[in-house]
Amino acid sequence: MATVPEVVVTVLSPYVGAMAADTCVRATAISIGKSMDSLCCDDMPALEQSIRRLLSPVAPSTTIDRVLSDIQGGVLA
Repeated sequence: MATVPEVVVTVLSPYVGAMAADTCVRATAISIGKSMDSLCCDDMPALEQSIRRLLSPVAPSTTIDRVLSDIQGGVLA
């Protein structure tokens, strides 16, 4: 089973590249006082906020909603 950071990076990478996706997850973890490896489902609201901020300049809201839905599906699988 994939971890939360792995799912987020995998889903985001096609949109922003692997480096930006990884940076988004790492920055979110640091902002909530965690390491990337310790992120869990409870941290999804913070990750969602970061993802919306990252994608909003380059993607319509429907695309962002689909990305977040794909992440939720991968995390809950």
